Amino acid sequence: MEAAKLNQKTYQYVFDYFSDQILSGRLKLNDKIPPEREIAENLGVSRNSVREVMHMLEITGLIECLQGSGNYVRCHPQEYMMRSVHMVTSLLKIDYTEIFHIRCGYEYTALKLATKVAGEEELEKLHQILIQMDQPMSVKESAKLDVAFHEVLTAASHNRMLILYTSMISDLSDQFIHNLRSRILMDKRRAELLRRSHWEIYEALVERDYAKGRIAMEKHFQIVEEQVIKIENKIEESI
Repeated sequence: MEAAKLNQKTYQYVFDYFSDQILSGRLKLNDKIPPEREIAENLGVSRNSVREVMHMLEITGLIECLQGSGNYVRCHPQEYMMRSVHMVTSLLKIDYTEIFHIRCGYEYTALKLATKVAGEEELEKLHQILIQMDQPMSVKESAKLDVAFHEVLTAASHNRMLILYTSMISDLSDQFIHNLRSRILMDKRRAELLRRSHWEIYEALVERDYAKGRIAMEKHFQIVEEQVIKIENKIEESI
């Protein structure tokens, strides 16, 4: 038991060392990390303890180990963070309504920023996606374009934290949008309202008019929310 506690403390000590190096700016993005032996000697711990922590940081996307070259500071945590979010949502039994609410918050913020800073290339990407969405296609293809539209909209905010956190729930959102869109497209009236709301969001971005864009976004989310409520009611009835 004492050995296990000691190992845990050593592991935390080494982890804190790396955290401090990054947070203090002594280790920056793409910097080469000193050899394991050097770190172990400086900290007075075993190389195995350093190796374990570095392996954990590699899994989280903060370190890249290149054979024959060394270890480098990186910043690719999306895959690890998404897996963590998926496990948390499963354990906490996060439902469609909660995913919907967080998506609303992200997208209103993205829209507000994008109306100010979206570039011409990003606006053209949105335009081309909408043109494609107006063509006859399967629900699956349409859902993919819907996801692409909202991804470009988020990217057009140029806010890296917003883009990062959106990517964390991207898989959940993709499945969420696909399921809802399948239901929405079954009704021609709703499908047309959804199509029109996407175009109105795009037009508001072109005009740099957030008030107009927010109204269009509210129309979009109202259509989605109707289906969210129906899905949740069915789930509750089946329990």
